[in-house]
Amino acid sequence: DLKNHKVIYWFAYPVLLTTTPIMSTGQSLLQEDQRLALAQQVHAMRHALLRQKTNDGFPPYFVWSPKQGICTPLEEYMETKKAATTDETTEDTDDVIYCALDPYSGSAASTTDSKNSSVVDLNCGWPLRNLIAFLSFHGGLGGKSSVSVLSFRPGRLRRITTETDEATVALDQAHDQSVLWKITVPTKQDYGYVDDDQTDKSQNKFKVTGWELNPRGKPGPRSADLRPLLDPHHLAVQAADLNLKLMKWRMIPNLQVEKLQSTKVLILGAGTLGCNVARCLLGWGVRNFTFCDYGNVGYSNPVRQPLFTLADCQADNGKGVSKAVAAANALKEIAADVQATAHVVSIPMPGHAESKEQITESVTLLDQLVQDCDVVFLLTDTRESRWLPTVMAAAHNKLLMNAALGLDSWLVMRHGNGKGGGCY
Repeated sequence: DLKNHKVIYWFAYPVLLTTTPIMSTGQSLLQEDQRLALAQQVHAMRHALLRQKTNDGFPPYFVWSPKQGICTPLEEYMETKKAATTDETTEDTDDVIYCALDPYSGSAASTTDSKNSSVVDLNCGWPLRNLIAFLSFHGGLGGKSSVSVLSFRPGRLRRITTETDEATVALDQAHDQSVLWKITVPTKQDYGYVDDDQTDKSQNKFKVTGWELNPRGKPGPRSADLRPLLDPHHLAVQAADLNLKLMKWRMIPNLQVEKLQSTKVLILGAGTLGCNVARCLLGWGVRNFTFCDYGNVGYSNPVRQPLFTLADCQADNGKGVSKAVAAANALKEIAADVQATAHVVSIPMPGHAESKEQITESVTLLDQLVQDCDVVFLLTDTRESRWLPTVMAAAHNKLLMNAALGLDSWLVMRHGNGKGGGCY
């Protein structure tokens, strides 16, 4: 889902199923000396492959011969075994252990490793089950008993280079949880295979499983949300929130960041006070703004009012954009998750004549806006315009912050919200 930066995926690890359970005559954990020997011999095998430049990773299937002290990739071992068959020098299966890199993480059956003080899973994963199927179909071991297979679960797998020595081998095997089984390899027929002489191969109806379960434990796909890594909008929101989290961590442990982000602010007056207050609130995490103003942006405004630009003054053939609209748009350009709306409204004032219809419309809109907000910032430029919003805030028990600037004086006063304060 490229638009939303999401990846929907469903892993499958296909494995052939037998009609009857695979019979095991015993299972055990490796002893400490066996773990160290296996780690050293696996290390030597990987170095050999690296020098041959045939494989710079880890062979998922290999054969371990404790008697000879070597590990060999399964493909190479089978080719050698096939060539040796003609000379009647085939190695006894009792002398080798067939191994699969098998990072099983289930918990249906487990035991405690006293050496490592950890719980070890005793079930085999899909890679080992596929190895057993391979030995039945292509290894000539179908029906043979006492075949040794190893679920190889190293404590650590690291990328190696030609300079990597064996000094780290002890660390790699320290938490090894490999499990050794003695099993009877199923026959082809146990997998539902029809005789090789059968001409119609469509009758070979193998049963296969391996679909990964989703987080609810049901067969179904999973999804990865990559928005925190790829979505520019999401990255911008995270970066802005980080400032507040650092402030809370270093200076104000009781700062309620989530409460600030959900607070709805009504700003009455989008002039010098309105622009600077909105910009400051934005830095503190407030994201819900409603602007009300009746004027347009003039040429003298941008130098004092940081939410406006010269382009706002020149709009509409020089008349300028509405201050409320320009302020709301500017905040959206600054912070990615801002929700800002604007209303061009004239606040009714005592001593100012207006039509009854206009007064009714303005009072109705203002009353609704005051009811919908959490905090009112009263930042108009006249005393008369402050009376009606103050009365409305008191009537609806809303917190109102009243701020005013004069040529040589200033005033900040808090009203309402049931906590007293100044009044007119």
